[in-house]
Amino acid sequence: MVSDRWRVAVVIPYFQREAGLLRQCVQSVLEARGGMRVRVFVVDDGSPLPAEDEIGDLEDGGAVSIVHQQNAGPAAARNAGLDHVSGTPFVTFLDSDDQWTGPFLEDAVRALEQGYDLFVGDSQRVGVSGTRFNWGRSAGDNICLDEHRLVDPQHELYEFVGNFVDLLVRRSNVISANTMAYRLDRFPDLRFPVSLLHGEDRLFKLRLAARLDRVAFSPRVYADEGEGVNIFDKSGWNTEGYLGLAGNYVALSQMILDEIPLSARQKALVRAQLGKSRRGFLAGVLHQLRQGKRLDWSVVIKTFRNDPVGALLVAPNILRLMTDRLMNRGDRP
Repeated sequence: MVSDRWRVAVVIPYFQREAGLLRQCVQSVLEARGGMRVRVFVVDDGSPLPAEDEIGDLEDGGAVSIVHQQNAGPAAARNAGLDHVSGTPFVTFLDSDDQWTGPFLEDAVRALEQGYDLFVGDSQRVGVSGTRFNWGRSAGDNICLDEHRLVDPQHELYEFVGNFVDLLVRRSNVISANTMAYRLDRFPDLRFPVSLLHGEDRLFKLRLAARLDRVAFSPRVYADEGEGVNIFDKSGWNTEGYLGLAGNYVALSQMILDEIPLSARQKALVRAQLGKSRRGFLAGVLHQLRQGKRLDWSVVIKTFRNDPVGALLVAPNILRLMTDRLMNRGDRP
């Protein structure tokens, strides 16, 4: 357990094959801390390139520690980091292939010390135009500054006005786990769902949002995000990971409906997402069968066992998929 002499902790889940990324990441944290008391926890998630080979020399100063665990995924790695930083008031996360490019730690601590439960900043990702605050197709899915209260013009600090849960239900990727810091002393039991292979960030953010009183944010761009190494993030029709990805999103929507207090409208949005995920999973199964590809029946059985309603809806969903396909074909010139 880390004592309160560390004002903010940074948890970095680490699994990489490319040398240099972790060192660049950790150095960006150390350079951004200024005079603040920052403790960095790198959780080596069974990485093929050991963390010691990358940053072993940085441990000597006491501000950087390496935690080891067998490979269990980013959710378990972040949870392991949280277990080690209990007692520190503020915590944030940074992926090992990302780096902070702005005064994120300084602004986050300033906001949290003013009594806000969560501070979020903007970021940008390699290969994606614009920034996260503005990725949405409609204004309602973005963070528009004129809808919120400016509380610190000098540091561009705003207080979020409105229903934060509603925004995250509609578009949880409006914020990145890499540019959010929250009060660990208020939510010491909050953890990432280890049963999810993808979307664990979304459920974590919703779990947190459901318990928040006050949220602060800044439109400053604080981070450059890499592409990451999550194989599920890049799974397409012809990849082995697609069914796992689609089944994972079915489970994610169900967990949101089961765990998060939602309004009737919010529930309708999540149920629509669940229906889309069910059809996406079924379309993947049919595609592999039609193409004569090997089907991982263990994934099919697991998904339907955990989603018996989805199993009952196989026939109507097949009809829906066929209808959509015929309509799309009819729209072609």
